[in-house]
Amino acid sequence: MDREGAEGVEKAWLDVAVFRCPSCGHLYAEAAWYAVELGASIECGVCGAEFCPREFLLDRVMLEFAVAEGRVVGVSITEAPPSAPGAKNP
Repeated sequence: MDREGAEGVEKAWLDVAVFRCPSCGHLYAEAAWYAVELGASIECGVCGAEFCPREFLLDRVMLEFAVAEGRVVGVSITEAPPSAPGAKNP
């Protein structure tokens, strides 16, 4: 993937995990490296339950950010690279 596209637009990516609190069902999106790879403990902001998001993962996607002059000008779901296990491709 090219770092720079048409007219000086650069691209950046973020692997995102989507999961639900097992106690109250509140939906969360978090950086996958933190929620899945690291297996961090999350405290639900709604009910206060503490849990490991890896066990309650609903989806994992790669977001692509288009950046021009240091500002985000667009966001889309893109094909996940092979280095992102569990990420789904559209």
